Amino acid sequence: MQTARRLSQISDRTLRRATRIAALALVVGIPLVAGFYWLDRHPAAGPTLNERNVAAAEEAVRKSPNDIGARNHLGAAYVSANRFDDGIAQFTQVLQAAPGDRAALLGRGLAYRAQGLRDPAKPDDAKLALATADFQALVSAAKDTEFAQTDPQLEQAYYELGYIALKQGRPADAVTNLTAALAINGGDADALYSFGMALIQTNDATKGVAALRRAVQFVPLGWCDPYHGLQDGYAALKDAVGSQWATGMTAMCEGNLDAATTALRPLTSGTLKIDALLGLALVAQSRGDNAAAADAYRQVLALDPKNTSASIGLGQLGLTGSPAPQGTN
Repeated sequence: MQTARRLSQISDRTLRRATRIAALALVVGIPLVAGFYWLDRHPAAGPTLNERNVAAAEEAVRKSPNDIGARNHLGAAYVSANRFDDGIAQFTQVLQAAPGDRAALLGRGLAYRAQGLRDPAKPDDAKLALATADFQALVSAAKDTEFAQTDPQLEQAYYELGYIALKQGRPADAVTNLTAALAINGGDADALYSFGMALIQTNDATKGVAALRRAVQFVPLGWCDPYHGLQDGYAALKDAVGSQWATGMTAMCEGNLDAATTALRPLTSGTLKIDALLGLALVAQSRGDNAAAADAYRQVLALDPKNTSASIGLGQLGLTGSPAPQGTN
């Protein structure tokens, strides 16, 4: 039961906030992200972490008003606290003093993007155009530098350009930018998800499904959007078995464990046997049935001794992976 609770803490909100706020950590510093995780799990009375960060950053700017680093820090603290106009003002002051400052371009672009997508049903194209301009300016400045192939700020800018393009109904542009982001960080689950959805929308469902499957390998629990995307992808491919697996995994992710078991159990003797067993292991973990989860993982290892997902799953249970004998049900 403790394992199931621990896994369930990886919520969609936590994952996406933590992943995307990492860009601001390049401005504010690692303690912001560490503090975010703590606050997310241990809410307390009194000033919030964001309020304390803002207060400290404001004091630093008062002491050194011409310090560009201090203003970037304050702008990032404002954006992290959803004070987007204040953050934009700080980053704009930095850019007036130091045109092309990458941290300020990234921070201001994130603020504009957040404003532009405040109501996802009605994107503010004017704000999104401002965000796009900032991210594109960062890309133009960074793409040909010595360390471009490992530059996290550049990867973030490409991701954001792709994300905005997808939200604006420009999937081909999204594919272009997300391909560039993934060339820098192929393990960015958010980028893999958006890339997969963009590929499906450009009628390349085979590659789209592959990207979405990679996304859920990185984040198998608590983030259901990729599973919904897989349902769309397999439907486009007219793959009934894949559609049934994606339906079962969506049910697992959403906590409909009986429906998940009903969909996945028949697949354990077919072409998606390994995938179905991994799904059933996650169902068992969600129920707190660690013995059943371990059995499913070991069945996977009997079929594929190098299966990383099964090995990690056993590790989460505090076990090591002796494969189950062939033929175990």
